[in-house]
Amino acid sequence: MDAAIILAGGQSRRSGRQHKACRRLHGDGWSWIDRQVDILRQAGFAPVYLVTGYRPRRVLACLHRRVMRRHNFRARRGPFSTLQLGLHNPSGPALVVPVDAILPPAPWLRRLRRSAHARNIAAASPIDRWGGGGHPLMLSQCWSQSLCAVPVDAADARLDRQLGYLSAAEHIRLPWNHFFRCPRLNTRREWRSARHKLRAIL
Repeated sequence: MDAAIILAGGQSRRSGRQHKACRRLHGDGWSWIDRQVDILRQAGFAPVYLVTGYRPRRVLACLHRRVMRRHNFRARRGPFSTLQLGLHNPSGPALVVPVDAILPPAPWLRRLRRSAHARNIAAASPIDRWGGGGHPLMLSQCWSQSLCAVPVDAADARLDRQLGYLSAAEHIRLPWNHFFRCPRLNTRREWRSARHKLRAIL
């Protein structure tokens, strides 16, 4: 099966004392990261890796699901180092999920998996009606290895820049009609403004 990698290596300074992975929807007893793991497993991703960095106890305190854990002891080198650590684990294609990403439903994620396997591509990701989006991101095993070979201190050691090097045929973007613009879930205000929309799709 294809693996899923949840990236939780950032400091999450803007979310306050509570890590954004620990937030809950109104009336829901499970944390945001528990919901992510459940959706990923429903979509057939296994194993699910959690890669932590700064203050990992804040994330692990609200995790009630069994996952494979990796810790980036060099988180100060930047988010690309956390991504590279996660990509060293899988032996096949992998889905990269930032900890605050809004995941599509499991059937759509299965479609993303099929698309990545059916074509000779490097990456696949969703796109909304405005042309935005980008997460979660499905990576082929070959391109994952290429990302791991990029020096972490290089000027282009960023996922968005590496994606910019791919052609349209190598990086396919699948439309998801229910995808909406909610690029950040950091502050309490951003979370409250998105909560009613999240309940409609989760």
